[in-house]
Amino acid sequence: MEQLWNEDDHQDLINLRKIVLSNCKNLKKIPNLLGAINLEILCFNGCNSLVELPGFSDLASLKTLQLHGCYNLTKFPELPNDVSFLDLAETGIEEVPDSIEHIAGLETLLLAKSKINNVSCNISKLECLRYLDFSHCLVAEFPEILRRPELERAEGATYAFSLSLDFPLPDWRKVPIVHVPPKILKFKSLEYLKMDHCESLKLLSELPPYLRYLDAHGCKSLEKVSFTDRNQDQYELYSFYGKDEFFMIFSDCFSLNQVSVKNIEANAMQKIESLVKKWRCKYDYGPKSLFCCFPGSEISASKFEYQRMNSSLKLQITPNEFSGSRFLSFAICLVVDLKYCHKYNKDLRCICEYQLTAFDGCYEKFECEWGYKLDFELHRKYMGDHVLILFSDKMIKKDDDYVEASFEFYINKCYYKGDAEVDDIKVKKCGVHVYYVAENNKGPISPYTMQM
Repeated sequence: MEQLWNEDDHQDLINLRKIVLSNCKNLKKIPNLLGAINLEILCFNGCNSLVELPGFSDLASLKTLQLHGCYNLTKFPELPNDVSFLDLAETGIEEVPDSIEHIAGLETLLLAKSKINNVSCNISKLECLRYLDFSHCLVAEFPEILRRPELERAEGATYAFSLSLDFPLPDWRKVPIVHVPPKILKFKSLEYLKMDHCESLKLLSELPPYLRYLDAHGCKSLEKVSFTDRNQDQYELYSFYGKDEFFMIFSDCFSLNQVSVKNIEANAMQKIESLVKKWRCKYDYGPKSLFCCFPGSEISASKFEYQRMNSSLKLQITPNEFSGSRFLSFAICLVVDLKYCHKYNKDLRCICEYQLTAFDGCYEKFECEWGYKLDFELHRKYMGDHVLILFSDKMIKKDDDYVEASFEFYINKCYYKGDAEVDDIKVKKCGVHVYYVAENNKGPISPYTMQM
């Protein structure tokens, strides 16, 4: 089939809501769909002979357009304002045009492995955008209009912004030094930012502090990382209902300076504090956790007051100074050597077994686990010592007159049928920070009721 129907044939399309023609290899053209005023979904994935699209801008009900694998398409489609999901991955499209700003309802934009080499600065105006993927693209300047000539003259570098710029191996050395100016990162609802293997990237400045997923693995030239300042109210404004699961991945970024490491640590602890407060106020539901990873062999003494070499730790619980009952919450920090992670296939498990002991000698045992997928791409590798900062709402417990907490940490793989046995990764150092939280189900928490 090369076409659906002739343009001259009258078609009553008023009740049509979905067209799915995935993998129709011979489809070359889509007819005019002006009469399909209730059309919501168009899916032409894998239609690799498709060379032309009609204008879709009059399809006011259209929400989803999928053109994944239509590699003969070279022009960005004309779309109505309320499209929320747009998949243009593995297409021949070379430019994200200025008109992108008119797709005000866009939440997901996928352009992985496309021919994109130019992105309009108007993409920063998409206030609903949550998920943006430019992996395996050759975008060297994102967007070009936001170059900063005064800084170029001062440092002799090209300034650009990249989201999920996972450059193919042969092209890494051809890409200029990439910097991220603060202005472009002010996406008000962006949750997912993927930038792994951008080997020329040196600066990530003023990152939105509320990002759910930030992957900068293998950015070997990355030296500076900073986050925008915000107070608690600003953070809650951008909080999304449902899951509060944070991943911050800076593995194999061995050029990070100490100020940047402290910024990453501080942002991780800010997120944990916010999660503890949200859990305590009980106004948001769903799992709450954090997994943060960056190179290093030291645990911050100012952030994790209890530390010990190896994989076990015991601490004394501070007596309750609140007038009522309270909760205990624990943030974890580990130092591990990840160089043998390739033996772990795809998934890594960080496990904490801990025991809380009361004044009368009675105790309770608990277990918490964090999963992390190691191999998003076949060429992802890990070298040397890394610091992990971990948190989960499973490590928030009501204080039943506990006087002591003891912890044991270990890391192993997620086992699947037929997997080979491998030794656990050794935990070299461990640290714990304790939050003491007064029980109060009404209103926001006072800064004086949580001890930091």
